[in-house]
Amino acid sequence: MDIFKKIQNFLILVLWRMVRSYPGTIVICGLVLAIVCTVSSAMFLTLDNDQDNLLSHELPFQKRNLAQIKNFGDQEYMFVVIETGGTESGKEQAALFASSLAGKLEDKKDVIHEVHYAMSAKDMGPGVLMFASEDEIREFVELSQNIAPLGREWFNGPGLATFLDMTAGLLSGKSDMGGSAGADMFVPTMSALDSLLGEMKSSLIEGVVASGKSSQILGLNEVGKQYFYTKNGRLLIMRILPKKDYAEMGVIGQALKVVRVALNQTREEFPEISAGLTGRPVLSADEMSTTDKDMTIAAIISILVVGLLFTIILHGWLRPALVMFSLFCAMAWTFGFALVTLGSLNLLSIVFALVLVGIGVDFGIHVVLRYIEGVAAGLSPEKAVEESLLQTGPGVLLGGITSVCAFYAVLGQEFIGLAELGLIGGTGIIFCLISMLTVLPSLLLLAGRRNMFPSSQPRMTTMPFMEKIISRPVKVLLVIVALSALAYPGIQKAGFNYNLLDLQAKGLESVEYEHKLIKESDESTWFAVMTRPDIEGVRNLTAELKKIPSIGRVDSILNYIPKEQASKAAILKQEANSLDGLNFSAKPILIESDQVLDSLENLTESLEDLEEKLFSAGAKEELKIISALLDKAFACSDIIEKSPSLAQKLIPIQNQLVSELSEAFSWLKNVLAVESVTPQDLPEHLRSLYIGRDGAFMIKIAPVGNIWDFDLLKSFVAELRAIDSEVTGVPVVVFESSLLMRNTFVEAAGLTLVLVSLVLFLTSFSISYVLLTLVPLLVGIFWLLEVMGITGLSFNLANFFAIPVLIAIGVDGGVHFLARWKELSDGERLYDTSTPVAVGLSFCTTMIGFGGLLLAHHRGLASLGGIMVVGSATCMVGCMVVLPVVFKLIEMFKKERGV
Repeated sequence: MDIFKKIQNFLILVLWRMVRSYPGTIVICGLVLAIVCTVSSAMFLTLDNDQDNLLSHELPFQKRNLAQIKNFGDQEYMFVVIETGGTESGKEQAALFASSLAGKLEDKKDVIHEVHYAMSAKDMGPGVLMFASEDEIREFVELSQNIAPLGREWFNGPGLATFLDMTAGLLSGKSDMGGSAGADMFVPTMSALDSLLGEMKSSLIEGVVASGKSSQILGLNEVGKQYFYTKNGRLLIMRILPKKDYAEMGVIGQALKVVRVALNQTREEFPEISAGLTGRPVLSADEMSTTDKDMTIAAIISILVVGLLFTIILHGWLRPALVMFSLFCAMAWTFGFALVTLGSLNLLSIVFALVLVGIGVDFGIHVVLRYIEGVAAGLSPEKAVEESLLQTGPGVLLGGITSVCAFYAVLGQEFIGLAELGLIGGTGIIFCLISMLTVLPSLLLLAGRRNMFPSSQPRMTTMPFMEKIISRPVKVLLVIVALSALAYPGIQKAGFNYNLLDLQAKGLESVEYEHKLIKESDESTWFAVMTRPDIEGVRNLTAELKKIPSIGRVDSILNYIPKEQASKAAILKQEANSLDGLNFSAKPILIESDQVLDSLENLTESLEDLEEKLFSAGAKEELKIISALLDKAFACSDIIEKSPSLAQKLIPIQNQLVSELSEAFSWLKNVLAVESVTPQDLPEHLRSLYIGRDGAFMIKIAPVGNIWDFDLLKSFVAELRAIDSEVTGVPVVVFESSLLMRNTFVEAAGLTLVLVSLVLFLTSFSISYVLLTLVPLLVGIFWLLEVMGITGLSFNLANFFAIPVLIAIGVDGGVHFLARWKELSDGERLYDTSTPVAVGLSFCTTMIGFGGLLLAHHRGLASLGGIMVVGSATCMVGCMVVLPVVFKLIEMFKKERGV
């Protein structure tokens, strides 16, 4: 007997002596340790939801990405996509929808950093006129020339009555603002007046400002507002920057909840508008939520079905309960190990519990069924436990080691998330081994001594009918080969799908609107990033990027730096001093009821004159606007006439109005005085988007087409790297991490196979033993690939880790079958023993453990469940049909040779 076999048997013998001598102590120690681990983990074990921590920060592409985030800040936006239908009326309704939604989010600064859906003239800073054409600037200069006299009149005695009189003069034509005050100014002018009269009426009746704001009665900040429509005008895009909390599952959970509540409220206000929320953080949060729910349901289903299956096969509830108790101890110890070694679980390592349900419980099955076989043969409980441990222990130990190899194969990988899953999952399997070889036998011994098991024997402890199936091994093998040959074309169709969007659950709003963004717009929720140290470098790089057909949009600080500034500044310089001498700090005049009434009367007369003109012109819509204004003006007059003292309630309105107009004239003066616009002249909210903390400039590059398509992503990244090898951003990170994950999986599968083969060889020092043990695995994987090709099931970044796990469980079945086959004496048949039932049950528990994922909404998890169920089933057939057939052929060969 070789040294490894001796060590293996010695270890099992030591465990048995411990179990025989101290069964109660072992159970109590295991339970106490499990309780301590459970409580400690619940209190201190955290969940690290930061996806950036799934990759090594030393990877060059990840290091650049993190440096870019640190320099320019987090710019991962949520996108509210509002459909306009491409019509002007649709755009207007979409703009109202966006404004209403933004208003609801205005006071949510605790969870929302920024909301962007439009840009007004004031948002562009004092240099806004530099973006206009020279003709437009001249028109503006002419308008300012007419405004200047009005400004002087206003600041000589600013007040509500003065404003109403000036407005009446403009409407009647007595005051002149030049040709610039055309028909296009009618709606904004009437809207401002409507707002003012509405505030006045509300204040007179209720004594409060209706808007609840301290400024912007006239809405002058809205002048020149441009909404963020896509090029085809079919969508209006709102960008919302959420605050992130990596201590919670969804990272943006609070912000997402607030936005979705506000979005639903806004939908109720505008039932005819279709709008939805998407963006990378939303997709990630939805994926987290979906996978969390799916995995919880899958775990519950797995535990219940496995328990039910155990109850049926083991004929009662106690034996299954003992196995599940032992599994609970192992899982609790694993949580404690994770707390001590890592302190947190990541988005991948959190699935280890499901893995242990599917794999860890298998060890207990072999122990329990061999114990039952011993009891059925008339052995005492103590002797039955001893035989169970000594006979199945080596196989369980060897199977466990091969399973550990599958997980430990990823240790040291730069894909940190997977490496941590390997560490915790592999160690968890070790704990399952320890628990199933100590706690479970101790429980069986204690229960057996107290005669706690029912007197009747469990059903289906053997499978004699299978002997008939394998009794003609040559025919069976020919049928298997023929069926495999017919299905062979399926292997050629089995592939790898890199598209992360295809992993998401169908029907999710975030997925639906991500597709709409891709299909109907030039927008992208992903953008690559390049940086340059100076503005000239940005200009040269932008020109080079715009030559590449695959690039859709290039955004940089240049978008906000006007061209031909010198000639435009010369035009403005002519009127730079037109507003000199205005006293922007002039105090409001006292409010007198008679003055306000006279001013309201002047205004109503002007509105009535305008109403007659509009009636003659047949302007029905405009007439409705004027009629509403007259109603409000008459209501204000009636209130003041009845109670003149109520006019004092208009003081807040007047103060607000004076402040707003002072600010507007001051801004106008600054606009006229601008001589040039540099990056430093731009407002902070624009500079922060494109200028880093180190002064470098960011260039954002979005692709044309579906960036989720891996071939397009690959070519997009390659073209960018041809220009700048230091390019970073989401497309680069997703591309590189996808390749890294795939390569890690492939390496892990290869390394697992090598390690497993090495362990088998060191255990037996026999090549034939290794090959026989690998038969179920090789046959099972071959058939799995065929089935995948036929059914259209593909490998992806969510399910490829199934292969190392299948290697482990496929080999485990071969180990137990081969070990029991070698134990058989003359006349004994393999299927008259409990081993095939134990092995079959082990495969079934794995299928059940992962089978719950087939019900998952998340397509990635569902595909993982599909591969694990199909792969486990094919490996089981390989183990329970093909391997015994090979055994039969070997026996026939030996008989012919007289061995």
